[in-house]
Amino acid sequence: LNTPLARGLEGPSKKTFKAAVATCRNANHTRPSLPSQMLASMTGSSRKRGMFEEPDMLAKRQCIRNPEYQAAFQMFDKDLSGTIDLQELNAALQAVKLSVESGTPQAMFTRPFNANTMLWLAGKYARQGGGQIRLQEFCEMLQYLESVKNIFTQIDTDRTGDISVSELSRALKLSGFNVTGWPDGGGDALSLAVAEKIGRAYDADGNGVLTFDEFVQLRLEWDSYLDNWSATVAPGANAISPQQLLTILEAIKSSLESLHELAANPMVSGLPGFSAASFLGPMFYNSMFKVPRPFLHSTAELLIQKYAGGSSLLTFEQFCLLMEFLKEQKKKFTAVDQDRSGHINLQELGQAFAQSGMPLPLEQLLVVARRYDQDESGTLEFDEFLQMMTELAPA
Repeated sequence: LNTPLARGLEGPSKKTFKAAVATCRNANHTRPSLPSQMLASMTGSSRKRGMFEEPDMLAKRQCIRNPEYQAAFQMFDKDLSGTIDLQELNAALQAVKLSVESGTPQAMFTRPFNANTMLWLAGKYARQGGGQIRLQEFCEMLQYLESVKNIFTQIDTDRTGDISVSELSRALKLSGFNVTGWPDGGGDALSLAVAEKIGRAYDADGNGVLTFDEFVQLRLEWDSYLDNWSATVAPGANAISPQQLLTILEAIKSSLESLHELAANPMVSGLPGFSAASFLGPMFYNSMFKVPRPFLHSTAELLIQKYAGGSSLLTFEQFCLLMEFLKEQKKKFTAVDQDRSGHINLQELGQAFAQSGMPLPLEQLLVVARRYDQDESGTLEFDEFLQMMTELAPA
């Protein structure tokens, strides 16, 4: 079990985002400053600040009065049922117009959202309606998207219409995501490398930058991390124990169960470009396997040991990187666990290694399987697979 094997287990990566990191490190120019409006929102102890800021409760209650939101909804609520469905949602979002200085209406969103973004939005705002969205939920969704668009525009300091590695790194730092612990981080090599890893997870088209659509997906997923972290960790605390990690992981699985239910909805299969297997592959939810199992305490300890640099406690920044690692491993596991049994046999383990670019002979596969098959069942359960990848794959 040598270093080449570990490198193979990491799998292919998008070169463009890594190249962008090198460009940022070597660039000899003054970094643009984020606007004062965004900087002002980045003070305070709440984690929902900076690029993670959301409209306050009063604004959410009043958003239903917005005439532009109402007009877009009513355009697609032809039967006056008070709801629109997922297949109509994208067109309804595109129909929202904003008044510009000249008085000419302008579309709030210039491009349609992809199917995965639509499902994330429905999971947040229509989880109780089986994909049917009421006016109040539609207005809250639009308010959220308008807020995220404003934040996106402020992060995009070079006005290219997308977010680069350096822009994402700076925004993360000013939003309380401090990788190095230094007062003025965000442009150092470590912070840029972390931003590259996070950005690569959402850079669906592999062009080395985050489009608005991709940024919305990042926000929606990280909102669930922030909410479940805040519900478990005492205010002001910035580190968790293995048991707290287990609690947060189970809470995330529960909170994302609605996405699995929506993905199985027949109307979702008609969304252009949607693949339930691809969407759910890296995701953690209660019914991801036929027999639900909580994570083992020993798995939580190994994960913290890997990402906390030897500490027994995990910071929020390390937790977010850990979640990206877990998603990568879940995707690899489900790619070979076709029947969602929650365990893989020797042949499937061989497929997992082969798909990672490191085919192993039978003798080596047996050594690996026996080492991590703790319950001697003859198969590797997902927890055992995670422990194997935690030890073998690079951080």
